[in-house]
Amino acid sequence: MFTVIKQSLQRIMPAMSEEEMIAFISRLENRTIAKHEFFVREGQVASEMAVVFKGAFRMYFTYKEREQTGHFMFEGQWIGDYESFLSRKPAANNVEALEDSEVFCLSYDKMQALYKMGAQYEKFGRLIAEYVYLVAMNSYKSLLLKTAEERYIELLETQPHILERLPQHYIASYLGIQAPSLSRIRNKLAQKR
Repeated sequence: MFTVIKQSLQRIMPAMSEEEMIAFISRLENRTIAKHEFFVREGQVASEMAVVFKGAFRMYFTYKEREQTGHFMFEGQWIGDYESFLSRKPAANNVEALEDSEVFCLSYDKMQALYKMGAQYEKFGRLIAEYVYLVAMNSYKSLLLKTAEERYIELLETQPHILERLPQHYIASYLGIQAPSLSRIRNKLAQKR
């Protein structure tokens, strides 16, 4: 059961010892989240982060009554609004379950307690922050510099399972387009094959 969590931790910090990993995992709290339930709601302070054991999530914000999806998160990936988690200020994003899901949560207080246990946990916190920053910058650059078609192709290459697991309107929201435009892109690519 903890294989997914261990692999997630090892991706962030490969040198983490078995003892350190056990100490970290022992502070996680298991929780189930129903489809369409929120892990984080815009306007509320994110009191925890979580690693996805089973399920799918999307992070999105609403702008001018339109939802814009920033990220999809699946098994082994971390979810939450990290900015709110660190700053203790209200979240600007929503994190919604797209499937019935199971996560392992780490509260802000438990993360602070881990930091006090030693430099290896402070390093883990820094590496998580770097990871979140890089994911956000890649998404930002992709949205600005790539066409919707290029982003769709990239999504297919990096997360091919996404089409089987998620409704098309969420994928369109991630691409920054409407569902009919996504249908045109898919038809165009199908004709090229």
